[in-house]
Amino acid sequence: MIVQELIGYLFYLYTRLVFHTTRWTAEGWTYAFDDEKQSFFMSFWHGRLMGATFAKFYFKPQKLHPYVLISLHRDGRAVAAAMRHYGIKTVDGSSKRNGTAAGLAIMRLMKEDSLMAMAPDGRKPGYKMTKGLVALASESGRPIVFTAFSVKRAKIFKTWDRFMLPLPFNKGVILNAEPIYVPAELDAEQTEVWRKKLEKRLLDLTRLADERAGRKNSPVPQGDE
Repeated sequence: MIVQELIGYLFYLYTRLVFHTTRWTAEGWTYAFDDEKQSFFMSFWHGRLMGATFAKFYFKPQKLHPYVLISLHRDGRAVAAAMRHYGIKTVDGSSKRNGTAAGLAIMRLMKEDSLMAMAPDGRKPGYKMTKGLVALASESGRPIVFTAFSVKRAKIFKTWDRFMLPLPFNKGVILNAEPIYVPAELDAEQTEVWRKKLEKRLLDLTRLADERAGRKNSPVPQGDE
């Protein structure tokens, strides 16, 4: 536990260093939702988790209460420790562990003035959306705002999520897409249609962020038509 706390604090310090030494271009924050305290889902690929912290640093003021869904694995505990330093509360769970309890907690938060940040890809494989986000957005009636960040210089780890670690003194891009409302009462076939549609949109947005940041070879796969 102490090790995770230390890693989380170092992660927090590093993101602040990167943020303040990077020239950012940022677009599309949903100020209307923020001003009117209307809850929404902020979603990004697991490997681009750091983009959520950069968005919090960049887009101010923020009136919604931010939460992030964090896995119960050891690396998730370190991220949860970092989130406390950002002033972001966590919901514990994933698609495989504590999923039902996490889903119920998220549904309650969506009835309040909350910003729920979560990665839509499960533990494995990366850049593959599960049905969880589709189901939550459909049942709650709250919109999804996809977020993608990229930087010109970064270390891409050979992990399942191809985690992007940006380097300091960089050029960075944060893109937020238009809000997407998922219809209510979807059957299994309709849910899969929406899952594929949303997966492609987030893949395309993330590839665009890589292009805008000046990355020649994006590690993000092409979205299926």
